[in-house]
Amino acid sequence: MNDSTGIPEELVNFFKGTGGHSLIVKGLAGTGKTTFALQLAEELGSVARSHYISVRVSDESLYNQFPWLRKKLEEKGKLKMAKGYAKTLSSNFVHQESETDVALEVRIRTAQQLLESIGEALKDSSKVDRTELQRLEGRIEMGEEGEEAFSPLGEGSVLDDTIIFDLGSDLPEIDLAYDMVEQTLPDKTLVLIDSIDALSERYGVHASKLINTLQKDLVEHSNADVLYILETSKDNRLDYLGDGVVSFVNEEYNGRRLRVLRIAKLRGTEIKQHKYIYTLKDGRLRTFLFRREQQPSETKHWKAVEDISENVISTGNEELDDLVGGIKKGSIIALEVGGNVPGYYIDHIKTGLISNFACQNRGVALLPSKRAPAETIEAEIIPYVGEDTYENNVRAYEATQFGSLEGSKNAIQLEGQDLANEMKWNTIEYNLKNAQHPFMSLIAFDTLESIYGENVIEKLTSHLTSIRRNKDIFVGILIPTDKSTDKLANEAHIHLRIENLDGSVVIFGEKPHTELFALSYDVSKGYPKARLTSIV
Repeated sequence: MNDSTGIPEELVNFFKGTGGHSLIVKGLAGTGKTTFALQLAEELGSVARSHYISVRVSDESLYNQFPWLRKKLEEKGKLKMAKGYAKTLSSNFVHQESETDVALEVRIRTAQQLLESIGEALKDSSKVDRTELQRLEGRIEMGEEGEEAFSPLGEGSVLDDTIIFDLGSDLPEIDLAYDMVEQTLPDKTLVLIDSIDALSERYGVHASKLINTLQKDLVEHSNADVLYILETSKDNRLDYLGDGVVSFVNEEYNGRRLRVLRIAKLRGTEIKQHKYIYTLKDGRLRTFLFRREQQPSETKHWKAVEDISENVISTGNEELDDLVGGIKKGSIIALEVGGNVPGYYIDHIKTGLISNFACQNRGVALLPSKRAPAETIEAEIIPYVGEDTYENNVRAYEATQFGSLEGSKNAIQLEGQDLANEMKWNTIEYNLKNAQHPFMSLIAFDTLESIYGENVIEKLTSHLTSIRRNKDIFVGILIPTDKSTDKLANEAHIHLRIENLDGSVVIFGEKPHTELFALSYDVSKGYPKARLTSIV
């Protein structure tokens, strides 16, 4: 199962609750606020009709940035987009800004419907509460609010058989939103305002007054949902006006971009995870969840990933191969794992490495970590490769007392006296005489240092030299307490790091240098496969 989703479930559940809700979405430019708003409208399509007001972005710019949006609009027409404060009508021809400009057509149809309903509206009281809106517009007309930013209202003109005119509103975008809410009653409407800052600047009315007006009329009295985009990431007094507050922030981790979504409050909704790492890959917002260990419901035989080329072999995970370019024969790999990374994240990578080698009849000599002894590794790998394949191609190092005859079957004994002698490469080749090259030496340095002390890299010189000469592979697994990390990383051809960032596990390369990737696993094929999603 993939450890990612779209909009966090807390936010979806927040809007699915009874009654109206308002959400303030904060963040600087480029953090994904518009992506979030449009995707939320899509994900709530079954329970809400959506009305999008954008003061700062053109339709075509949105389509270019979010190709999926045009398709959704063409297929379902669920998202009503109101950009202009002038309404355009034509009895014969509907002009399109582009071949599929659904937004303009919706604006024209909406304006026509509004004109047709004027007479009925005068006869019947509005279903939507407009008390606060009328009060605000009254203050604007009296000169107590707003600035003179446009031509006199209520005037019209004729151009190319098209009538262009204004409906005579002081706040036309907001008036249109009220009308759309009224038209969809008793169904819910989701009103998206992108952004409340720009709308405030357009009319010279403070954002708090606009939010307060919409909150009382639409959210509290008319069962509508309203999302306000705010062009800041800082806390301010507007936060208290919304039922929920979410912020989008671009941070930096080890010189790489990290995107973080924080849920500050969601009135009436349980927040299970208040902080998410997210990506905007392919114009879609994806967040990454806390997950417990995922195991296949039915274990299946590992399907080997073939060599990438004559001199480059696979890690056993195609997406990991894409990250590092595969493993060149004769390489030394340093795999550095943060202290709070759940064990199964590294266990699944080891499973891929060992299983892929064993299934191709290649030899593996491994020294397990202290938390996962040889018996545990054996129990994990045999279901994927079979007992015969494991016994033929895999050997585990095992520490025994000097002179002891005790030891597990098929184990290579380590007495803890002379590392260089006890890890001679010809000893490994003798124990794996029925296996094929390239071999892999997979060493957990927490165990190695506990047996031989801190200065083990120097003692491994002949071991590493033999690996380079025979074009085999060395993989060293390092944790924060290991003293060998810097030295091995310096010698390594590939240096990968796995870290837990507030519950989301990421992987990235120091050699080669890569961006951050969210790490998850898919077990649907009967064995764990790494899934990497770039944080862009």
